[in-house]
Amino acid sequence: MRTTVITSIGFILLLHGCGESSSGPGEATEFTTAAVVSAATSNGAAPMFTVTSNGARVLSWVADGGGDAGGTGALHFQVGAGSGEITSVLTDPLGGIEPHGEGPPQIAAGPDGSLHALYVVGKDVGARFPKSALRYARSLDEGRSWSEPVSINEGEQFGSHNFHALLAGPDGSVYASWLSSNGNDDSSGVWLRASRDGGMTWEPSHPIYSGPTCPCCRTALALTTDGTLLAAWRKIFDDNVRDIVVMTSRDGGASWTEPGKPRDDGWSFPGCPHAGPSMKVDAGGVAHIAWWTGKAGEAGVRHARSTDGGGTWTSQPIDIGERSSPAHVQLAVSPSGSVVVAWDDGKSATPGVLIRESSDGGVTFSATVRLSDPGVAATFPVLAMQHDSLTVAWTQVADSAYRAAMAARPDMRDPTARLPLPRVGQQEIWARSASRKRE
Repeated sequence: MRTTVITSIGFILLLHGCGESSSGPGEATEFTTAAVVSAATSNGAAPMFTVTSNGARVLSWVADGGGDAGGTGALHFQVGAGSGEITSVLTDPLGGIEPHGEGPPQIAAGPDGSLHALYVVGKDVGARFPKSALRYARSLDEGRSWSEPVSINEGEQFGSHNFHALLAGPDGSVYASWLSSNGNDDSSGVWLRASRDGGMTWEPSHPIYSGPTCPCCRTALALTTDGTLLAAWRKIFDDNVRDIVVMTSRDGGASWTEPGKPRDDGWSFPGCPHAGPSMKVDAGGVAHIAWWTGKAGEAGVRHARSTDGGGTWTSQPIDIGERSSPAHVQLAVSPSGSVVVAWDDGKSATPGVLIRESSDGGVTFSATVRLSDPGVAATFPVLAMQHDSLTVAWTQVADSAYRAAMAARPDMRDPTARLPLPRVGQQEIWARSASRKRE
């Protein structure tokens, strides 16, 4: 599953240097100045947001370090929008939690105030690629303490189990999806495991799609207002076409429709771009999905909406150009019908965080706004929407450190090269917030 990761790194380096993306004024939002939100730890990467049932914002990130972190790769949680005090720290007895940007720890909020975390523990086994275990923990006290972690993947504890998604439903169900190896070859499939009692017990895991799957692009899950479960990922078609697809299930994940494309991008590439989809359903039942595609002349970020539970889609460009490095997209929706798309700019030599907003349910979007400062590398943005408040966080590092890290990546075309476990390094979590106009 990790073989094509390095192919995508070469793809990123090849396409950088295509010019800076333009930005424009926001129509409804004025943001605060960018500030570090991981100041309680010496570094931070792989942020993720959720909002609890009582409206509290929860931010998580991975930090390296000692103290309560217990070594490398601890997951830190901040509940509320206070001064940055860490509410809790989650460590895993299997090893360090991976700060993987494309496969970051996922957090979800249950209807009873519970919090759920799904993350990967990596292990260097002396082979060409590390192994991974997919782990889960839950909190019943708003993130102050966490249960003993358990493995979501069954069978072998460490293998190829990552690029995961986590979803908590209004009925107490919890769903986890991920990519896992189909056997001894490098092929991957999409797996699902469900809990019907808030994460206390789990049904057996099972593959929901075993055909050719892009092995290093994250999965996505969403739930419509009528209980339809949606799953999205990047599928491999004939001639190495790698487009995003969506499947739907009306029985809680037991059976699924055939995968369909929200748009026929027709992008052919012999490697994995490390850029999966983001998917949300708004209060009106409209499903939204955003993703990156690399097809020349049509490369960049797109959004699509479905008013029939994922059966058909209407797509539109968000940030398209002749060429683009892989961009990592995140969506957020509000009860009022607002939709926000955030991504790290794939058309610039140094990635920066961009957003576009919609106040009409994703039919039209405002001009692009750049949130990160120039001269720094800002990647993997995440979003939190609370009523009239919007917060965008991302991983940031100095441009020189970013370029040095890219140059130090092993060339996996060399059969003797080995891929190391990801590390946080000099990165930090930065954020900007805004009070949005009520609609």
